[in-house]
Amino acid sequence: MIFEKIKKNELFRGSLILFILINLGNLINYLYQIVMARMLGPSDYGILAVLVSLTYIFAVPTIAIQTAVSKKIAILNVKKEYSKMNGLFFSFLKKLFIFSLIVFILFAILSFFIIKPLNISFWLLILTGTLIVASFIYPLVAGSLQGMKKFSTLGWNTLLVFFIKIIIAIILVIFGFKVYGAILGFILGMIFGFIFALPYIKEIINAKRDDDGTKILTKENSLIFCAILVFVFMYSIDVILARVFFSSEIAGQYAVLSTIGKMILFSTMPIGNAMFPISAERHYAKTKTSGIIKKASLYVFMLCATAIAIFIIFPELIIKLLFGNQYLEIAGLLPYLGIAFSLIAFLNILILYRISTDEFNLSHLFLIILFLVIEIILLFLFNADIKQFTFAFMFSTIITFIGAFIFVRKWKKSA
Repeated sequence: MIFEKIKKNELFRGSLILFILINLGNLINYLYQIVMARMLGPSDYGILAVLVSLTYIFAVPTIAIQTAVSKKIAILNVKKEYSKMNGLFFSFLKKLFIFSLIVFILFAILSFFIIKPLNISFWLLILTGTLIVASFIYPLVAGSLQGMKKFSTLGWNTLLVFFIKIIIAIILVIFGFKVYGAILGFILGMIFGFIFALPYIKEIINAKRDDDGTKILTKENSLIFCAILVFVFMYSIDVILARVFFSSEIAGQYAVLSTIGKMILFSTMPIGNAMFPISAERHYAKTKTSGIIKKASLYVFMLCATAIAIFIIFPELIIKLLFGNQYLEIAGLLPYLGIAFSLIAFLNILILYRISTDEFNLSHLFLIILFLVIEIILLFLFNADIKQFTFAFMFSTIITFIGAFIFVRKWKKSA
C-alpha cells in the first residue's frame, strides 16, 4: 500500500530520481573539489575557488534559461505540442549563441579591471569566460528534459557532465596545467553533456517547426533571470569577497569551508528541479499546488537537519577526510555555514514555487535584492577575521529567511 502511494506520488518519485542521480553528480563534483584542493594546495585552490564562484555567476543564464524553458516545455507538453517546442528550441539556440558571444567579449574587457583585486592571470580569466557560451547553450537541453519530466535522463546527463569534468581536470593537472586544467574540465564536461542529451529530446528535434512557441523572452522571464542572478550572488559572493579581504592562504581555507557548506544547498536543488515542472503543469491545469510546496519543504527540511547535525558532531572528521589536515583549523566554523546554506536552500524552493505558479512579481524581486545588499554590507563591515566573516554571512541568511517568511505570509493574507 505504501509503495503504491509512493509510486503515484509524482513529486516524490521525480525528487528521488533527481536526488540520487544529481547528488551522485554532486558527489563527483565535490570529489573534484577535494582532489583539486589536495593537488593544487591552499594558494592555487583559493584561485580555483574564486573562478568556480565566477562560474556560479556564469551559471545564472543556465539556471534562468533552464527554468524558463522548463516551464514553457512543461505547459506545451500537456498537449504534446512538439512543433512549438521545436520552434522554441532552435530559435532560442540561435539567439543565445549570438548573445553569449557578446557577453563573452564584455567579460574579456571587464577582466582587465578585476585582475589586480583578484590577483588572477588575465588568460585564466579568459579561459573561465569561455564557459559563458556553454552556460547559455546547455540549459536548452536540460530545460527540455526537465519540462518533459524525463527526470532520469536529466539526472544521468548531469552525472555525465560531472564525471567528464573530473577525469579531464585530473589528467591535465597531473600533466602540469594546474588551475588551467581544472577549468578546462568544466568547459568540456558541459559541451559533452549537451551533445549526449540531444538523442533524448528527439521528439522535439525531429518535429516540424512552429515558431509560435518561441516567445520566451518576456517580462516574466526577465524577472526569472534577475531573481536567479540575485540568488546565485547570495550563495557565491562570500568566496569572492573572502578572496578580496583575506590572504590567499586564508581565502583558500574559507573556500573549503564554503564548499562543504554548499553541499547542503546543492543536495536539495534536485527537489526544486522536480517540483518546478509539476507545479507549473498543475497551475496551468488549474489544479491545487499548495501541497507540492509543503512536501518539497518537508523533504528539504529533513535533508538540511540531517546535514547540520553531522556538521555539528563531526566537523573535524569531515574536513580531515575530504580536504586534509591543512584545513583543520577552521573546522569549528562548519556548522554555522551549514545553517547559512540550509536557509538559502529554503529560499530556493520558495522562489522556484512562486515562479512556477506565476506568483513571482517585482516586489518579490526587490525584496531579495534588499537581502543581497544586506549580506554584502555585513560582509564588508565584519571581516576582521574568518570567524567574524562567517558569522556575518550566517546572520545575513537568517535575516533573509525571516524577512522572506514574514513577507510571504503578509502577501498571502492580502491576496
